[in-house]
Amino acid sequence: MVNNLKGFLLMVSFFTRIPIGNKVEYTEEKYLYGLKWFPFVGIVIGVFLLPVSLIGKFDQNIKGILLVLIYLFVTGGIHLDGLADSSDGLFSNRNKERVLEIMKDSHIGTFGVISLILYFLIFTGLAGHLSWKWILLMPYVGKSFGLVSASISNYARQDHGMGFLFIETLRPRHALVHLIIMCCFAIVLLSIDGIIALCFSALVMLVLLRIFNRVIEGQTGDTIGMVIEVTQIAFMTVGYILS
Repeated sequence: MVNNLKGFLLMVSFFTRIPIGNKVEYTEEKYLYGLKWFPFVGIVIGVFLLPVSLIGKFDQNIKGILLVLIYLFVTGGIHLDGLADSSDGLFSNRNKERVLEIMKDSHIGTFGVISLILYFLIFTGLAGHLSWKWILLMPYVGKSFGLVSASISNYARQDHGMGFLFIETLRPRHALVHLIIMCCFAIVLLSIDGIIALCFSALVMLVLLRIFNRVIEGQTGDTIGMVIEVTQIAFMTVGYILS
């Protein structure tokens, strides 16, 4: 139990800017313990978004901008780097080895810039129109599908980065647990609308996995980040349509 708690706190330290890093010493063992709790970091992020999402009479565009700014402040935009790098590589129309090189390059390219611009436009356009229930669940849903995608993927690189630990440690049983929990949250908070949104997000995840497998024959840490951010957008899109 202690290892699980420390592992979860380590996940919070790694994937948010909440200042608890000096309270939990990093070890690979704690990191591996924490991976199965990774989606619940999304609930922590959602709690930080709640105050703005609960505001009633407020300009929806300004509300959307505030939500994306808070999201960036809390997360540090950690998965957006994966979205941009993956976009640069996957849309470059190169072979596997060159795509992986492009994704590892620290410089951002044209497709990366375009993906981020579209991401922020869509995020701000949708978030301001959604109730607090959708905003609370949105980061949890994204991270849950990131975990699910990692649990059913192969690692595409030869080197062993953080993405390798995700993909090699997580198993389909971890995915099943979080799919069940995610469905329970969706039913309780959003009824059938939530289940429809989850189904659409799952479909988007599967389409992305098909692209990854075709181009690079697996996943990396960057593509997991892309899954997280894109499935969040998919979840919010359905919420906007059904609200």
